[in-house]
Amino acid sequence: MNSFGRIFRVSIFGESHGENVGVVIDGCPAGISLIEEDFSADLERRKAGAKGTTPRKEDDVPEIVSGVFNNKTTGAPITILFKNSNTRSADYEKQRAVPRPGHADFVASKKFNGFQDYRGGGHFSGRLTVALVAAGVVAKKILDLTPNPRLNESFGQASPKERGTAATSEAGYLTNSIEQWKTVIPFAKENRKAPTEVENIMWQELRNRKLNGYKFRRQHPVAGYIPDFVCLERKLMVEIDGGYHNEEEQKKLDDVREQWLSEHGYRMIRFTNDQVLYQLPKVLQQLGEALSFGEPARAGTDGGLGEVKNRIKITASILEIGGETDLDKGLQKAIDAKDSIGGIIECRVNGLPIGLGEPFFDSAESLISHAVFAIPAVRAIEFGTGFAAAKMFGSKHNDAIEDASGKTKTNHAGGVVGGLTNGNELVFRIAIKPTSSTPQEQQTLNIETNKVEPFSVKGRHDLCIALRVPVVLEAATAIVLADLMLLAQKISTK
Repeated sequence: MNSFGRIFRVSIFGESHGENVGVVIDGCPAGISLIEEDFSADLERRKAGAKGTTPRKEDDVPEIVSGVFNNKTTGAPITILFKNSNTRSADYEKQRAVPRPGHADFVASKKFNGFQDYRGGGHFSGRLTVALVAAGVVAKKILDLTPNPRLNESFGQASPKERGTAATSEAGYLTNSIEQWKTVIPFAKENRKAPTEVENIMWQELRNRKLNGYKFRRQHPVAGYIPDFVCLERKLMVEIDGGYHNEEEQKKLDDVREQWLSEHGYRMIRFTNDQVLYQLPKVLQQLGEALSFGEPARAGTDGGLGEVKNRIKITASILEIGGETDLDKGLQKAIDAKDSIGGIIECRVNGLPIGLGEPFFDSAESLISHAVFAIPAVRAIEFGTGFAAAKMFGSKHNDAIEDASGKTKTNHAGGVVGGLTNGNELVFRIAIKPTSSTPQEQQTLNIETNKVEPFSVKGRHDLCIALRVPVVLEAATAIVLADLMLLAQKISTK
């Protein structure tokens, strides 16, 4: 039905044009730090707005209504809501009689006897993947639990509001509510209008994914604090200042703020004005290192939060669009044809222990495939060499074991053997179909007249769904792995 998982259990609800979509997460261990801002990076990656995505934009501000108290999970079910505020239901009224080819419109009307919410695809819409991403954020936090927490125990388990005056007297630094978050946004907009000369220099190097392909934002609020620049994907903040952070009072505020940010996976790298002006190549090199997976954010003696590293790392990326490894070229093919297009996405997971999976029916590949096919538009999945294995000899496909850790010389199996993880990198790929809603004229059945007639989809739709799927794929994978880790009792909750 609409739930998945044995211990870490996720239930999705809502419709594309309903009041809300959301998720209920059961089985999450108690005591995990969780606030609205923890969801920002992954939700931002899923949002529309880039070339080839739908013009429909939602704020996607998560509202945690249960299961969290004093910014910690309680062990009770976590309920997270996302309000639908940018709907145009009238676009779908005319389509009620003509089910869209490739969509669930026709089969849903038959299964539910015409009572389904047809607006925007209703419960079958890709809109519901926002709830899947939210569940993935919680799952990733579970996967990051270790026997030796990196938190500074001198702070105990107090929330930011309980850590001194900095949390209350300096509203620009810390926040724990959506209301406070919204009050910071106008200040951030004003800051963007009046950058310093040095900030402009740095922005020219960071904008438009110029640094290692990562997207940076200027003066973007993070938990109520407004850093000069932030890469949400890597949770890396960049500060440029003239030295006032060395002042004693400022240091106290920084310590409180940075400890809190560290708890929530953020890192800080700070440079002086002179470093940017006179040592820019070195500054960019240090930033590049900080963006690399597993690398600490460091900048000489200027401080920083040190390394923030997941024990299990999940990364999904687009390999090709429309058969082209040049993604822009693939998109342009669809634009020129005034049609939609599909793509291939690869997911890699590092740091998995040996033995995750419960054969026969709950093998690692079975559960991942089950969760992945809940993502709308997925047409195929393959692990390791996948379909190419059918053309190989067994002696070539077998992965030779090199040591007692299970490390193999090759990884044709994609990190899973006999339905169990083998400790090597988990690798799989999925195929995403072209968006069914295309402006091209098609033929479809008018269920009122019972005649086939020409039809063209109007409204706001993605040119290429694959562009927004990587973070959703990571979420589905994290949900499965968190459940398997809890099932195998490999998660420390103390």
